[in-house]
Amino acid sequence: MPAVIASPPADAYLIFQRTRSAVSAARYPQRIEYTIAVRGDDGSTPRTNHYAASYGGRAGILVSSISQEEAAHPTAPRGINVSIHFFLSGGNGSGTSDTSIAVGRPEPSADLLGVPILSPTYTFGLRFPERAGQTPVAGPAPSLPTIAVVSTEKRNYAVSLLGTDVIGGVDTCHLALTPLREPKVNRLRELWVGENDYLPRKALVAGNFTIAPLADVPWTIDFTLYGGAPLISNESADQPLYLPHRRVVTNATISFDDVRESYDFIDEPLLTPAVTGTTLIEPPDR
Repeated sequence: MPAVIASPPADAYLIFQRTRSAVSAARYPQRIEYTIAVRGDDGSTPRTNHYAASYGGRAGILVSSISQEEAAHPTAPRGINVSIHFFLSGGNGSGTSDTSIAVGRPEPSADLLGVPILSPTYTFGLRFPERAGQTPVAGPAPSLPTIAVVSTEKRNYAVSLLGTDVIGGVDTCHLALTPLREPKVNRLRELWVGENDYLPRKALVAGNFTIAPLADVPWTIDFTLYGGAPLISNESADQPLYLPHRRVVTNATISFDDVRESYDFIDEPLLTPAVTGTTLIEPPDR
């Protein structure tokens, strides 16, 4: 006799709670290796950067400091750098200023959007924080362990059920989320979760990463499962990105490719690059 699968509950808050429980119960390999691919149209020119990366353990996220494309074809300065140099002095000689201004268009950055210090295990705050004095709540299925939940925790979202959809061949519940506080922190706006496992398959977020303009435009997030645990497969900006130096990047996407469990250090030297004004990082996953 075939197993009977219970229908998902109609209560949107319960669905969302079960999703957080399922995400919190997910277990990943101790360390994974992957390739981060950053793509987009830089003006009218399609560009792609690939970065070898790994995540796990005390080392956290390690990334190649330069893309594979730049390593294969190092960028050398072209032409002549021209600047206007002038000297200002107060009328009575009491103050001076020595200033130079670059003339001409700056060289394009070797990185389309910046070096990505990113992991595909990021969940946009869906994991329950681990705290003392939590009340256990059962997971959505017998295969999922019980996860601790703060029963008195304030809700960050108003949640409503928009209906059901099929995402990647999986029947999903489609949730709408409206932040009740800190909209820049609570960035989820829509979420599609599996009807049977409650794991995320797709999300719409109001901003991504920590730098403008990426943090100020909506993004579509696609998830996949790796050994039953959710991983980000693709992140797509839903609007053009107006970057410094009059650069406009359209169709920007970041994908996590060739994800695999790691047992040894990979051949390519990886490190945690210095965080700059163009580095792609995520805020704490809460």
